Amino acid sequence: MSRLQVDMVSKRFGGITAVDRLCLEAGRNEIVGIIGPNGSGKTTLLNLINGLIKPDSGKILLGDKPIHTLKPHQIAAMGVGRTFQIAKIFRELTVMENMLATVNKNNSSQTNLYKKAADLLELTGLAHKAREKAGTLSGGQQKLLEFARALILEPTTMLMDEPFAGVHPTVVSKLLEIIARMKSEGKTFLIVSHDINTITSISDKIVVMSEGKKIAEGMPEEIMADREVARLYLGF
Repeated sequence: MSRLQVDMVSKRFGGITAVDRLCLEAGRNEIVGIIGPNGSGKTTLLNLINGLIKPDSGKILLGDKPIHTLKPHQIAAMGVGRTFQIAKIFRELTVMENMLATVNKNNSSQTNLYKKAADLLELTGLAHKAREKAGTLSGGQQKLLEFARALILEPTTMLMDEPFAGVHPTVVSKLLEIIARMKSEGKTFLIVSHDINTITSISDKIVVMSEGKKIAEGMPEEIMADREVARLYLGF
């Protein structure tokens, strides 16, 4: 399992600096929560890490290998998975077809892939939906499907954007259960969330962003006691 390192990364869109000389690290068996107000650069950071956009300066390393020049599929092949605030699924395909859609079938037999997909649907509580079209799932179930589809590629690092937003508490509980299990197996997580109670309960470390900058970093209890964080993010 490789350490993820973001080193002095900046990204500008026109006259707006979305990410400003940001540094962070996430190691094996670690959950890093990323919080901050809307427009603080959190999603842009995840997009930079998984290659959807390229940094203007700085570098991103997985272990000792730079990944900021690579394309998203190359970064995914190196073990970086991603879920989005609004789940990106193939609505007209079945749940099982979604699971198999992004897998290189040349690397494994069809039987093994199907079993792996079925096991992940069982893990996420979606096995009974396998033959249904993905577009019929609830918003929370779509997030579970996207998560399961990312896991079929066996990532070592998962980037998750607002996984707990707008979903039923039972889905949140299922996500937390799976994240805890994956962490125990040595996986690394970077999770963007506005759900302060949930993200502080599961994170080993919290990074706070504001206007593209990292304004605080530390253990959850330290961050919640930080007066600057309270002023800028919690509103008091």
